[in-house]
Amino acid sequence: MNNTKLTRDDWINSATKQLATGSIDNVRIDSLSKKLGITRGSFYHHFKNRQELLKAILDKWRLNATESVIDGLNRKDFSAQKKLLELMTLPLRGNKSFDAASVELSLRAWARRDEMARSAIEEVDAYRIKYLKGIFIELGHSTNQSSDLAYLVYSYMMATSILTTGNSLTEQSDRAKRLTNFLADICPISECQRKIS
Repeated sequence: MNNTKLTRDDWINSATKQLATGSIDNVRIDSLSKKLGITRGSFYHHFKNRQELLKAILDKWRLNATESVIDGLNRKDFSAQKKLLELMTLPLRGNKSFDAASVELSLRAWARRDEMARSAIEEVDAYRIKYLKGIFIELGHSTNQSSDLAYLVYSYMMATSILTTGNSLTEQSDRAKRLTNFLADICPISECQRKIS
């Protein structure tokens, strides 16, 4: 790759791939330069130091893996149940989802020992769960029940992205559809209490 054509995003993408196939310790300026076939000077044209690159990885992940997904759903005229299904099947969308899960696993491993990464992960988790909570509120659940269901669904999504169950994508997708229907039909607490009394 030619130095003059190399962009900031090229560096971030290469560093993210390096992270996904190893660990944060593998994300080094020298190894990235070799992999890209360029000198370190190109790196310093775009970044002050390695720390700035690491922050850029987190920022781009936050944008691509969360904000753009939610913005995409909000732009469509989907019902709350359809949004829920779209999110629950997100981890099942082939190689792109597998790559995203690899990046996220590596980020979470990094966050176990780094405050900057931990802060980014916590922010993204809170944002995703808040969005899911809004979906359940839209489905008629109380605030507390929506919080619990959002956490449950988010845990399911995280587990689905890392589990290799031996099930086909069709079987996993069918399960996600059944769970979505079940969760959408769960009796909101206020209505259930009325039925009991």
